[in-house]
Amino acid sequence: MKRIAKFILLVLLLSFVLLPTLVACNDTSDGSSSSGDRLVIYNWEDYIDGERDENGNTLLDEFAAYYKEKTGRKLTITYTTFDTNETMMTKVLKGDAKVDLICPSEYAIEKLLVAGCLLSHKEIKKELESQLTQYGISLDAMSSLSDDHASWGNINPDIMNVIASMFGSIKAKDGNTYDMTDFMVPYMYGTLGILYNTSVVSIEELEEYGWGVLWNVQQNERLENKILMKDSVRDTYAAAIFYMYEYNLLPEKYKDYTVQQLINCTDDEMVAAAEKVLTAQREHISGYEVDFGKDDMINEIVYADFAWSGDALWAIEEGGYDEETDTYQLGYYVPKVASNIWYDGWCIPTSVNNKLAAMMFIDYMCRPMSSVRNSVAIGYTSAADKNLLKADQDVLQYLVDCEYLEDFDDESYFVDEGRYPEINETLGVMRDFADRNDVVVNMWQRAKSGSTVDVNLWYIILAIVGAVGLCVGTYFTVQALKRRPRKLKQ
Repeated sequence: MKRIAKFILLVLLLSFVLLPTLVACNDTSDGSSSSGDRLVIYNWEDYIDGERDENGNTLLDEFAAYYKEKTGRKLTITYTTFDTNETMMTKVLKGDAKVDLICPSEYAIEKLLVAGCLLSHKEIKKELESQLTQYGISLDAMSSLSDDHASWGNINPDIMNVIASMFGSIKAKDGNTYDMTDFMVPYMYGTLGILYNTSVVSIEELEEYGWGVLWNVQQNERLENKILMKDSVRDTYAAAIFYMYEYNLLPEKYKDYTVQQLINCTDDEMVAAAEKVLTAQREHISGYEVDFGKDDMINEIVYADFAWSGDALWAIEEGGYDEETDTYQLGYYVPKVASNIWYDGWCIPTSVNNKLAAMMFIDYMCRPMSSVRNSVAIGYTSAADKNLLKADQDVLQYLVDCEYLEDFDDESYFVDEGRYPEINETLGVMRDFADRNDVVVNMWQRAKSGSTVDVNLWYIILAIVGAVGLCVGTYFTVQALKRRPRKLKQ
């Protein structure tokens, strides 16, 4: 038995000695391993083209082949997903997300940049200069070497200018100021608007009443209690502000504010005004949703939905179409007075292991064919310059052959307001609410539930009741033990 025990002990000691060496051989700091290189992507669910071509390859497979062609190294891609910006941010901020690429929304990018969790693309490109030259790799499609946003690779210059103007210089926790355009490459963008049933809500109603349709101000009997709002504090807060702005319900102090200033205003008076109109809206709507709204619209469970443009376009295509009248079951409308324009962008977190693969992937996604494939697959608008797409014959042929698009016409496709909204002063970008976020969240919880009591106050009350209950229970338990007869020692 002693010999067996000694043998087991020896094996364990050798394991502890050799394990670090084995791990080091299989995992290096530059994202490579004994079997090749790795790229870990953390993205939204269903946010990239997953269809297989005639050879059985997805867009990710094609990039892996391109990477091997250029570097001579095999690439293994790990693709994981998140459902909300908050889920993603929690992991990144805590350092739990050991990934090479993330795709946050604009306010999340700002928050991560302030926290020092992102790396500058410009700096990475300088660092990789010798490797890029060695492998003959060009990153022109996502070029960010120039400060001139009008020549920023294949990206729509209007998007870049919006980001630059609306975010400006961002001061991080390290005391330095940064340009957001150095830390992200736009991927998709879109608007907030109204997805509506064309047989219940007319375009004339929408043009006359705008955001008021979501409050059924026109008193459409068929629409009453058949409206869905987003179960999203930021988006619904924006809708309340748009509604007040359109119907002159804002406090006097905000009359000269721009759309950008209004949707980023979170002072007490604005929050209180939003709570009032959102509370009043409850009696006219069916409820709140995040994802099932488009399905309920298709199945005619509801007739209007506060929707993201990509979801709206998907629902329109999936819904019914009457060939005789040449009308779709559903339509999408963005009120002219004001709306939100949002975007998601590729960012490289400080946890990156394979900087070269991360940069090459972003560049690959910015190419015309990749851009249009992803846009068609997920329904949202690619941030690629549409003039570049229109001039690419392979892109046009792909759209013609696409089964998802009926009777493709490039003239109508690229001017559709749901797919390619005009970027002007009526659209604003929502920034991070920072230390005012909890104030807005508490308001939203009260408005949604109909309660007039602060959510945090409920937590305090419950904690006090629980503490009192514990004390009372402990007291009676002690008293009962004192009254219990003691056993006599034998």
